[in-house]
Amino acid sequence: MFKSEDIIGDIVFISFNNNECLSEIGIQSSSGHYLVKGLDHLGLWVQHPGIFIKKTTDSNGNPIPLDIQTEDKVDGVFLVAWNFINTIMHYPDRDGYDFPSEFDKEVGFKTKKG
Repeated sequence: MFKSEDIIGDIVFISFNNNECLSEIGIQSSSGHYLVKGLDHLGLWVQHPGIFIKKTTDSNGNPIPLDIQTEDKVDGVFLVAWNFINTIMHYPDRDGYDFPSEFDKEVGFKTKKG
């Protein structure tokens, strides 16, 4: 039996019913594939596909010339509230989309008998 928790750690297709609120964080599309990092009563926590921060001023506040400005990629996770989701599609056993559950990992110490 499939449970919602089974999508944590997997890449799923999400269709949004209102992506206007997501445009503030750079999500322009009304659907897409996202890595699910968690879920709770509020919605799905998914990995942001790419946040880039560009350094445009030096330590004194002076502008840096365009040809030497630097850009750093920052990891980010954002919440998609349940009421903003039309549907979610999971791909069981598909390479690159379905990964082993984090809850099935063996954690702790093993003792050797004998």
